[in-house]
Amino acid sequence: MSDDTSGASGRPWRTTAEIAEAVGVDASTITRWGREGVMPKSTIVHGGRRGRSARWPLHSVSQAAWVQSLLENGFSFEEIRSKLAAGEFKPSSDGGQKTG
Repeated sequence: MSDDTSGASGRPWRTTAEIAEAVGVDASTITRWGREGVMPKSTIVHGGRRGRSARWPLHSVSQAAWVQSLLENGFSFEEIRSKLAAGEFKPSSDGGQKTG
């Protein structure tokens, strides 16, 4: 999983497809996780004929991997939201996850 500091093409954000590919899930899964409140807030951009798309903060890749790991270990969305509220996931300034 790549988690560089500037995203693909030097952009300061990630697309839903980029996050999904990095974590190995469908884009609809990332969207659902966002609706469930276990992903950071995305910005919706309207692209005219291209439709709309979401732009996510760089740390979204590491947060999605963290969420996926918790779900695989049997945690519910409610429990994951509680962990987020308690500060158990702390994104670093370079887009990764701080430990400790």
